[in-house]
Amino acid sequence: MKRKRKRTMPGGAAGSRERWMQRKRVLPGRMEFLMQHDTLTGLYNRGKMFAETRRMIDAYRDTRFVLLRFDIDRFRLYNSVYGEEEGDKLLIFLAEVIRKHAERFEMCTYGRIIADTFCICQPFDPDILDEQIKDLREYLNEYQKDYLLEPTVGAYVVAEPDLSVEEMYVRAFIGSKKCKHLYATCLGFYDEGEKEREAEETAIMNDMRRAMEQEQFIMFFQPKFALSTDTDFGAEALVRWNHPKAGLIPPGKFIPVFEKIGFIVQLDYYVAEHVCRIIGKWRRDGKNINPVTINLSRVTLLDPELVEVLRKLTEKYHVPVSLLNLEITESAYASDPEQIMAAIHALRRAGFVTMMDDFGSGYSSLNMLKDIDVDVLKVDMNFLSGGMEAEKGKIILSSVIQMAGRLGIPVIVEGVETQEQRDFLSTVGCDYVQGYYYAKPMPQEEYERRYIYRTAE
Repeated sequence: MKRKRKRTMPGGAAGSRERWMQRKRVLPGRMEFLMQHDTLTGLYNRGKMFAETRRMIDAYRDTRFVLLRFDIDRFRLYNSVYGEEEGDKLLIFLAEVIRKHAERFEMCTYGRIIADTFCICQPFDPDILDEQIKDLREYLNEYQKDYLLEPTVGAYVVAEPDLSVEEMYVRAFIGSKKCKHLYATCLGFYDEGEKEREAEETAIMNDMRRAMEQEQFIMFFQPKFALSTDTDFGAEALVRWNHPKAGLIPPGKFIPVFEKIGFIVQLDYYVAEHVCRIIGKWRRDGKNINPVTINLSRVTLLDPELVEVLRKLTEKYHVPVSLLNLEITESAYASDPEQIMAAIHALRRAGFVTMMDDFGSGYSSLNMLKDIDVDVLKVDMNFLSGGMEAEKGKIILSSVIQMAGRLGIPVIVEGVETQEQRDFLSTVGCDYVQGYYYAKPMPQEEYERRYIYRTAE
């Protein structure tokens, strides 16, 4: 591909007289220069970069631009290891790389925003952009062979040229979050749904602590049933967020955010305490209680205080540990498997029943069964892509159930929605079932009325 190398550009610095003036720093109006340029690299500072980008986009309305925002992963650690002077040398080196790349275009603006964060606005050419990213990674690899220097690049393809440059920059920043700390890719593009998702996440993080203090997180229960008798046998506790403005928020909206920021540990312990409190009340009312299951995240499993926290909660509310079952998703074993296994062993030694949820959905399940000591397997009807109509799916599911039976491990199949599914599971020796065919998740009051106190409608 033939590339243009003209060197006069609004806001550009590469190869032009302004580049020479930046590097020599001998402008007659030195004070003005210092107000508009970064003193370390000689590139435009944030204000000048945004102003010149605005001017360039307005002047070339027929050109499709892309605004790039990039930084270096673990730059602070690099500074700590090699010293700030070496960190400054790296930033100066990056500025030279940016100048070199900018020479490809007729028009291009670029600057240093702050610390190791740089911004570039250039005509959008996917092939050239891919080559730039490849070059950047290679330059960084050659620059320091004893330390992995990886860029994170966010890109906003300017679909709305009348947006403020500040907003374009924010969109590029949002795009960069897709690939932060991912080695396979270091370029993330903003899409229109990102802004809305970012706003939702921010709102969740702003409200979560107040929500916990005000006990806005409430318990729903979905009963489990013994397949041989179709009688209920305990339940799974599921958390919902009863937000004062947004109403009932499903866990799929807030759990991923909590996992990302580590707040999931507080939520898991919140759920554990509330479930223990509820079971304690049922027992004080003289009811015979079947076990209730709560879910534990991978992060919570790695908490060294987990067993002690759960032990104290069961003692506080006079709940036998046999009534509080613990569910762990199979994906939790994929990372830190040895620590997860150790945590499960500790929980079982303390008397808790542990269940592996979503068995067969991801990790090397058959190999895992001989290494991990769990009490119950949970299998989702949907983990077979062919569904229950496929003969192959039926064979695999029945084999899993029978294999677990030979290992002495009971199986709960969740997601049972039809009579046909229920009848099939009965023929292959399934122990317990859970799903909409029997009962949907329901508020605590409804569950108590139907399955604990068994009062009339």
